[in-house]
Amino acid sequence: MTARPRWPRTLTPVPLDQIMTLSREIVDECPSCAGKASQITMWARESRERRPSREELEALVDATCKGFVPDDQRKLLIEGLRALVRFAE
Repeated sequence: MTARPRWPRTLTPVPLDQIMTLSREIVDECPSCAGKASQITMWARESRERRPSREELEALVDATCKGFVPDDQRKLLIEGLRALVRFAE
């Protein structure tokens, strides 16, 4: 069984550039996650153009992280993304 990627215990809103950097780090550390990481990068770029709804953020998190993060971290990730898109440029 493959070990799960390590995720931060607490998530804080970060600029989109840092999300894209994290996506590249995910690819470096877990090549089998490259497809999901590229989805994160594409979404981060698109979020500069419009602000996704809560349901879209939940769908994004579920599509990219389902089974990799516990429910409490999933909720933190969604809330962090919501805060991020509220204050994105």
